[in-house]
Amino acid sequence: MPAPSHGCQAAFLPALTRVGEMRQTAGAFLRRCRVSEPVAGVVVLAVSELVTNAVVHGEGEVVFRITVAVDVVRVSVTDHNPAPAVLREAGPAGESGRGIRLVDAISDAWESSGKETWCEFRCASAAG
Repeated sequence: MPAPSHGCQAAFLPALTRVGEMRQTAGAFLRRCRVSEPVAGVVVLAVSELVTNAVVHGEGEVVFRITVAVDVVRVSVTDHNPAPAVLREAGPAGESGRGIRLVDAISDAWESSGKETWCEFRCASAAG
């Protein structure tokens, strides 16, 4: 029998104001699911980076999803840009280009197929 999971989803047109809104939405959802504060904080950071990436580099409507199961939290962001997100090297003076590298460093797994970029965080008893 599959483990129970809980999910939250939002669709919106790209705007930088949506980044903060999705951070707040994710934080409230994770609290409701009783995800521990240390894990929730890292997940919210990933939400910020993935939503920012979609708003800045994506095309068309952005769809944000977060799911919490017994041992994993998954964040997914889709848009209509067929180019996948990639790890970039930002120069010391660069003001951008570190978001996906940060997601790579803090998540247990991540991938980008182009239209969808997702990451996962494994944790004991994530779902409440």
